[in-house]
Amino acid sequence: MSRDAGSRFHFVVLVVLSLLAGCSSTGEVGDTGATGADLLAAVAANEDRAVLDMLSQGVDPDPRAGSSKTPLMLAAAEGNRRIVRLLLAAGADVNSEDNSGYTPVIHAAENGHLSVVRALLAAGANVNVSQDGESLLMKVVEAGDLLTAEMLLAAGADVHYRRTDGTTALDIARARNNQDLEMLLVQAGAAR
Repeated sequence: MSRDAGSRFHFVVLVVLSLLAGCSSTGEVGDTGATGADLLAAVAANEDRAVLDMLSQGVDPDPRAGSSKTPLMLAAAEGNRRIVRLLLAAGADVNSEDNSGYTPVIHAAENGHLSVVRALLAAGANVNVSQDGESLLMKVVEAGDLLTAEMLLAAGADVHYRRTDGTTALDIARARNNQDLEMLLVQAGAAR
């Protein structure tokens, strides 16, 4: 990110945080009657301005409103980095889990949204999260996503994580005959 783009982003975050600082955050309903369900709907429709308006009115950034997914999970799955950043700035839980054990970073990675994965990791997402006994790195290797695997390893993903059957990410790369991922994992310290 260029210095000017980074400065603009930080300015926008400061503006959003300033707006949020003056808002009530005690309930799910905002000052104008917007609810968590409204926020979920706006996120699902990729309506950035509506999301910003609701968050600035004090709507809880982590409602579930009958859904097991939070707005951050929905935005991450859709790859909407702008909404992801708005929700994070409003205090959304970067490591929340849905009923299946998926977190926002798993949703983003499984859908190939590299820039969203980067934003979530920068906000403190757990790089070593696992779901159903399989690490995020294993899921990414299974999908053959070299760039995301590289990013996860740079962020500290555990290359030695094993499923209950003993399988590692390196085993998955070899089974898929993905020599690029295999080489990346070996360079990251995976046992040959």
